[in-house]
Amino acid sequence: MPTSAPFISIYFGLVLLAVYGFSFVKPKAALAAFRAFPRSVWPARVLVAVCLVWFALNLNQVDLGGFNVTKRLLWVAVPLGYYLVTTFIPDLLALRGLCTFCLLAGNSVLIAVRWHGSPAHYAVALLVYLILVKCMFLVVYPHLWFRGLNWLEAATKRLKIALGAGMGLAVVMILCGLISL
Repeated sequence: MPTSAPFISIYFGLVLLAVYGFSFVKPKAALAAFRAFPRSVWPARVLVAVCLVWFALNLNQVDLGGFNVTKRLLWVAVPLGYYLVTTFIPDLLALRGLCTFCLLAGNSVLIAVRWHGSPAHYAVALLVYLILVKCMFLVVYPHLWFRGLNWLEAATKRLKIALGAGMGLAVVMILCGLISL
């Protein structure tokens, strides 16, 4: 699977188009799914496991100087950390796990598109930075997820405009990717 800026732009666009398209076609089902997601237990546990392993792999690649010998402890710390998080934080939000995953993925995507210099590079970088800022707020203030859903649901016109803007962004991402090929 290619990972250059045009392909990442096309992938982002297709994923966004699928999410916003489903939400536009079935707004009530999408809103119900978006409301249920933050309190889903198993997605939270899976996302925490993936994020802990990903973080450990990233940390393992960093040169810690004299502390490099302690990297072996990661193989014990990651399963122990997972156990402690899932045991002592029973109301762990899947939303926080998803945002942490996006924060980890954002770094990888920005590295992949950094020196491409095409319209897709700018579109992907802008979208990633917007997602990172949004995720940082949602990790600290997860109640904003529900406030946003309530605000969108309060007026049908508002919801349609937001979904139309999301689909427009998805189309722009796909076009930037196709132009940059």
